[in-house]
Amino acid sequence: MTNTKKKAGRPKLINRDEVINIAFHLYWEHGVENVSMSSIAKKANIDRAGLYKEFDGEDNLIQECLNLYKETFQLPMLNTIDDTSDLPSVIKVLFDAIIYDGQINFDKLNIELPESTEDPPERANNAAGCFYLRTKIANTKLSNSHIKYTQLYDKEVIRRLSLCIEGAKKNNRAYDVVDPTKTAEFINAQIFLMQSLRSSQTSEEKMLDIYNMIVATIIPEKYRL
Repeated sequence: MTNTKKKAGRPKLINRDEVINIAFHLYWEHGVENVSMSSIAKKANIDRAGLYKEFDGEDNLIQECLNLYKETFQLPMLNTIDDTSDLPSVIKVLFDAIIYDGQINFDKLNIELPESTEDPPERANNAAGCFYLRTKIANTKLSNSHIKYTQLYDKEVIRRLSLCIEGAKKNNRAYDVVDPTKTAEFINAQIFLMQSLRSSQTSEEKMLDIYNMIVATIIPEKYRL
């Protein structure tokens, strides 16, 4: 009996958007530091080598997921923040998005997000807080290009929050003594801290206590939400 070698089949074609979506959900649920390229390839039912070749390495795949989150979750919110925005509503949205994993009741807020022409990807199961901040926490897994990306995004968040705080001061919705830029930097830092607490499963009550203390240093009591 003659043994014949089985010919290798044609490599499976990679659906790039599908793979990004799979990686995005795995990263968000488990954290980028806990997800390997092998686990992504297995979930996508593709070859690991093909995955590396398609994205030219893990760094680029992480960046694609950050880009997806920015376009579908971050920018729609960020683009609503300027000197005319309601500061109490803006701060509440930023913190509630983390504390309540994106479940926000906009009916009670003086802020409205623009309607999207595309349906954003669904949140991952057990996704705690914000994908961007959760990824930012895993700095040992991030490349220099990722760090530069986060720095540029945070700079824009601070710039827009500064405008919002300046506008709020003119309408007495922020204490007159607060410095817009320093306060915006403070809020941005506290949001990052809140994500750390959410990822470590800190109680909702504890996170709300911190949120209320932050708001009390910025907004007069009658305007707090």
